[in-house]
Amino acid sequence: MNRVVSRGIFVVLALAAIGFFGWSGWREYRDDNPPETSETFKQPDIPYAPTPMIVVERMLEAAKLKRRDLLYDLGSGDGRIVIKAALTYGVKAEGFELDPKLVEQSRKAAKEAGLASKVTFLRRDILTLDLQDADVITLSLSRDLNRKLLPQLEKLKAGARIVSHDYGLGDYMPEKLIRFAPEVEGGREHLIYVYTTPLKTGTGATAVDRPSTAGINFVPTPEIVAEEMLVMARVMPHETVYDLGSGDGRILIAAAQKYGAKAVGYEIDHRLVEDSRSKIKSLGLSKKIEVREGNLFEADLSQADVVTLYLSPTMNAKLLPQFDRMKPGSRIVSHDFDIPGIRHQTVVKVTPGGAYKRERTIYLWTTPLERVKD
Repeated sequence: MNRVVSRGIFVVLALAAIGFFGWSGWREYRDDNPPETSETFKQPDIPYAPTPMIVVERMLEAAKLKRRDLLYDLGSGDGRIVIKAALTYGVKAEGFELDPKLVEQSRKAAKEAGLASKVTFLRRDILTLDLQDADVITLSLSRDLNRKLLPQLEKLKAGARIVSHDYGLGDYMPEKLIRFAPEVEGGREHLIYVYTTPLKTGTGATAVDRPSTAGINFVPTPEIVAEEMLVMARVMPHETVYDLGSGDGRILIAAAQKYGAKAVGYEIDHRLVEDSRSKIKSLGLSKKIEVREGNLFEADLSQADVVTLYLSPTMNAKLLPQFDRMKPGSRIVSHDFDIPGIRHQTVVKVTPGGAYKRERTIYLWTTPLERVKD
C-alpha cells in the first residue's frame, strides 16, 4: 500500500512540475514573441530629428493653406507641424508617427494648446496609410522613405499640395524649390520642395525660388568652396565659365579675376542681378563677365567650357538635356549635390571654417557624361 501511495504522490508531483515549467516556458516565449495584431508596429525607419520651427513656418507658407484644408503630417514627431498648422491657419490636421512616446507627447502638447478637437495624432506606419482625403501632405523624412511613399502620393486628389523638407520625390519635378539658411543651427542650409498633384515629370520645376519679396535668403557659396570648384575645373584664360544660379556673382568674379576667363551667369532674382552687375562694373570686369536675368533651364550651354552649380539633385537632373549639348571635354562642377544617374569623376570634401561649420562636397564631371547602369 505504501509503495502505491508513494508512486501516486510521485506522479502528482511530476505532473505539477511539468505544468509549472511548461507554463513558465510559455510565458517566456509569449513575452519574447508578442502576437501579431494591429497594435504590433515595426521600428521607425529613421531617427527622429525635429524640424526647426522657422523651417516649419516656411513649409506651411509654401503649402498655401486654406481654412477648410485637411493636412496630414507623415512622421509627425513631437507634433510641431500639425499644431502650428492648426494654430496659425485654423486647419484640421492629423499627424502619423510610429514612436508611441512621441505620439503621447504630441497629444499632450495639443491638449495644452487647446487643440484637442482640432488635431489628431495616431500611431501608424505611414507606408500603409490611405492619403486620398488630404489636401496637404508635409514630409521631413529621407530620400528613401519619400520614394517608398510615391504609390500613395500618386493617388492624391488633383490640386493637393505636398511640401517636403530637404528631400524631393524621386524623379518628380517640384513646382517650386525654396533654399534658405536661417540664423539657427550654425546657418545650415535647408531645401523645401513644393509639389501640386498630379505630380509631374521632366518639366514641372522652375528655378530656385528666392525672390526678395518672398523673404527667402540667398545662400552664397563660401569663398574657399568657390575657389576649390574653379581649381577642380582647371579653368584656363581662353575659356568661358557659366554659373547657373549666379547669386551675387562671386564665382563669375573669381573666374575672371584669378583665371582670366570669360564668365556668364544666369540668375532669376532681379535684385541679385542688379547687385552683381554693379559689383562687376566697379571692379572693371564688365567686358569679361555677363549676368543674364532669366531661367537657368533656358540657358544654352553649348559654348561653355565649365559650368558651376549650387542647386539641388532634382534641378541638376533636369539640366541633363542642356549638359548633353555641351562640347566634349567641358567640365561640370557642383557644390554639395550630385547629378542623379550620372557617374562623377572626382569628389572632394572641403570644410570652409569660420562661420561656415558644415563640411561641403564638390563633384566634378567631364562631358560627355557617363550614365550609371542599373
